[in-house]
Amino acid sequence: MSKFRKMNSPAFYQGEEWVGSSGSKVRIVSTRPYVCKNGKWDWDVTYMQSNGVQATKNGWSFQVRYEHVSDKS
Repeated sequence: MSKFRKMNSPAFYQGEEWVGSSGSKVRIVSTRPYVCKNGKWDWDVTYMQSNGVQATKNGWSFQVRYEHVSDKS
């Protein structure tokens, strides 16, 4: 089981590689925090898919779909 990482984790540095459950690989482009409400915040991950298409997901949703290469065994 992989761990849930924070936005400032080195796993989210630009260029870091993550792997989807189907084996597809993506690379981190950037992360961006945003305020939700009542002073709480969340963050988005922008990543490049292997087909060259850039996509963005919420940090939690991204980590449910992808696993950092260091967590693969």
